Amino acid sequence: MKNLTLRIADLRRKKQVTQQELADTIGVSFQTISKWETGSSMPDITILPLLSEYFQVSTDQLLGLQPLDGEVYVPEKTATKDFWNQKLDFLLRTRKTYWNDDYVHFLVSQVWKVDHPVSILDCGCGYGFLGLLLLPHLPEGSTYTGIDFAEDLIQKGKCLFAEQGTKATFLCQDVFTYSAENRYDFVVCQAVLRHLDNPGAFIQKMISFAEPGGYVVCMDVNREFECCGLYIDGMDYQDLCRHEGLSKNWQTELVMQGRDYAIAIRAAHMMQKLGLTQVDVRVNDKVEFVTPRRADYETVKHDFITYNDWHSGMDQEEKEQFVRHLLSRGLSHKEAEDYCNRNEKITEYFAANPMAGYTFVRGQMISYGKKAYPSD
Repeated sequence: MKNLTLRIADLRRKKQVTQQELADTIGVSFQTISKWETGSSMPDITILPLLSEYFQVSTDQLLGLQPLDGEVYVPEKTATKDFWNQKLDFLLRTRKTYWNDDYVHFLVSQVWKVDHPVSILDCGCGYGFLGLLLLPHLPEGSTYTGIDFAEDLIQKGKCLFAEQGTKATFLCQDVFTYSAENRYDFVVCQAVLRHLDNPGAFIQKMISFAEPGGYVVCMDVNREFECCGLYIDGMDYQDLCRHEGLSKNWQTELVMQGRDYAIAIRAAHMMQKLGLTQVDVRVNDKVEFVTPRRADYETVKHDFITYNDWHSGMDQEEKEQFVRHLLSRGLSHKEAEDYCNRNEKITEYFAANPMAGYTFVRGQMISYGKKAYPSD
């Protein structure tokens, strides 16, 4: 029972009764109620039915194994500009590890065979990472336009491009409501679809921005691949890649708000159904192999740990709140506990082994197709 979280305090406050009133009803002292609420002791098994009946909850709800009534699914806010305005540091740390430069050149020259200046529209551009990545590999005269609804990211993009002396246009607009005056040779997005409640509608909007014969390119991470793509030297790989509980979380998100954890592997099929031609898929070849032999080891490792929030553990109250959050998303109490314990193990391992190396592959998929001509 040590891993159980009694919900007595939450239920008592919800019912608006004091510890003494509850104690009088159950037939124990208020000090006993206090110990139950702080977790220093647990009620006898014969008391559980009395508590369940008094609060009109199941025993599983009382023990924290199921969410309480009213603790319903709370939608993720990753499709809001307020969320992304607070993520600038996160984006600056993570995007630089997404690509090998030679693979970008391969896509441009060998896959898409770009041999003349092109215009690019980057939907959900953030600070314009894709523009900084692609422009050096495109023919001289190519142009980049980024559109995003997060004002702070747009402002950072303008500053970064100005610092590098690179021309770009940034639009602080919502892609879903924007009416483009121009049409573009390439309409692209990276790490956007996974965070949306309606990725199919976003792809359809991207298609509307493309010139006939122009490319629509969607790049996103497959979450299943990503969860199996981590190895930390000295840790058990099987433990690291377990994510049974997360699969339930993703499925709940998909059902409740349309947030699709598998959009990376589904995107090409959506694109074809929406009328794109010559649809195909590539997989980004970037793998992070990080050991102390790298000159930038400390910086890269620090960014990776920060990206995964492994730099500090949760206190007991934070852990209990997170477990409840996961319960509302379909996980069992054990699955939620296991997920928290896994992250704690990783945090502790990196702290105890400051020279630990790791390998990480995101499994980013690149789906693309061409907009048909009206006569096609």
